[in-house]
Amino acid sequence: MALPTIPTPDTISPYLLSHVLTSDDVKPAKQLLHRLTSLQGQAAEVLYIMRPVIYALLMQHLAKTYGYEGTKWKKNWTPWLVGISIEYFSRQLAKQDMSNQVPGGVRSGLSALEKEELKKRGWNMAWWTMRGAFYENITKKYVAGVANSLKGKPLLDLVGGVVEDYDYLWSGYYFSTSTM
Repeated sequence: MALPTIPTPDTISPYLLSHVLTSDDVKPAKQLLHRLTSLQGQAAEVLYIMRPVIYALLMQHLAKTYGYEGTKWKKNWTPWLVGISIEYFSRQLAKQDMSNQVPGGVRSGLSALEKEELKKRGWNMAWWTMRGAFYENITKKYVAGVANSLKGKPLLDLVGGVVEDYDYLWSGYYFSTSTM
């Protein structure tokens, strides 16, 4: 058994600096984010906040129209298209507003907190493949195929069972966003 190597001065400083508070960490709350001063930026945030409500209301309307039994209302593309369009439009409005309002633009003028939020909102777009009509008409077939292909194989059968269990949850429970 060998002893661990002794750290050199070159490796100690970066390690310590990565665990030290920076000026961004101790800024007052008002300085962590840029203010939304334009109507465009405010509209982007209102749309982003209202998107799950609009999606849920459209889903509820379809469920009432077709009846809650069956999957016809789940396979309708209208709520999904409206929801992802609102998400995309609000994202584009926010990016455009930030590039106009923030010195340095979206690439270099944002704080770490703002960059993290934009990254999260980018992932929100990907989650649309796991909801609504896209899931019922497209993704569900691939999830079932993966689960079936893993059956009967040692250890992978366990993974297939987990995928099947989650498929039941994804199909049975509706959520407008997986990140709220």
